[in-house]
Parts: sequence; C-alpha cells; structure tokens
Amino acid sequence: MADTRGVSRPDTRARLTLLVYLTAATLLVVDQATKLIAAELLRPVHSIPLLGPWVSLTWATNTGGAFGLMPSATAGLVVAAIIVVGALVLLAHRLAGSRIMAVAVACLLGGALGNMIDRVRLGHVIDFIDLHFWPIFNIADIGITVGAGLLVIATIAGAFHPEPAGQEDE
Repeated sequence: MADTRGVSRPDTRARLTLLVYLTAATLLVVDQATKLIAAELLRPVHSIPLLGPWVSLTWATNTGGAFGLMPSATAGLVVAAIIVVGALVLLAHRLAGSRIMAVAVACLLGGALGNMIDRVRLGHVIDFIDLHFWPIFNIADIGITVGAGLLVIATIAGAFHPEPAGQEDE
C-alpha cells in the first residue's frame, strides 16, 4: 500500500495529481449543472423553501466577490481567478503530496473555475443556496470554502508536502 503522506514517488504523485483534476472537473460539472437548474427553476419564482424556515433555494446574482464585496470589480475578479486557476493547474502535481492536499487543491480549482466561468459568460455569479442567516451561495463557493479549510487542516496536521522544484522527473 502506498504511503501518500508526503511521498515523492512518481506513481503516487501522478495518482494524486489525477485525483486533483478529476475531483475539480466533477465539482465544476456539478456547480455549472446546478446553476443551470437554478436559472430554470428559480428565476421565475425567486425562492423555493427546501427545509422549512432553515434552507431555501433562492435566485440571486452577484457581480462582486465573496459576500457581495467589490460589486463593480467583475473584471478584476476574473483576472484574479485566471491567476489562481493557472497557478493551481501548473502547480497541482507539486502541491498534491497527500490525499488531503489533493482534495484541497481540487476544491479550490473547481470552485474558482465555476465562479470564473459565470463571471466571463454572464458578468455575474449565480447563487441559490439560502440559509437565511448567511449570504446566498453556490456549489463553487462550497468548494472554495472546503478547499481552504482542508488546506489549513493539512498545514496544521503536517500533511502539506509540496514537491520541490526540479524534482518532478525523479
């Protein structure tokens, strides 16, 4: 059984990198599909209660960043997303030194891509998950939040083992 806690074996690193890309792609597909469904179902009615007074599916758009901050910065947010996505794609094989890091990078990558696609295609992000005590959000936002949380946990737990530059082919 392969030890994936900071190994630099090429086959293990390659499997973890594949995990990054497959997980990110799955998150991206789920995010975009749920946004299309939300647009079809929620735009005409605005909101549908899902779990009593606690959770609703509510149509919302956001031209800004997290929590609606910087509402007129769509172009800047697209540029920032391109930089983040590019860095994650280029460095995924080096960052994915453990399963937790691979999933963290995948969640960040899939989430950033999902919201970036909305901003480029629509000029805003589609949000639809409404907890009534928090700003309305989407699946990509969940991915980004989970990815950031896993990154913190991996770092605290000592599972962050990036491969040093120049060692990819060894």
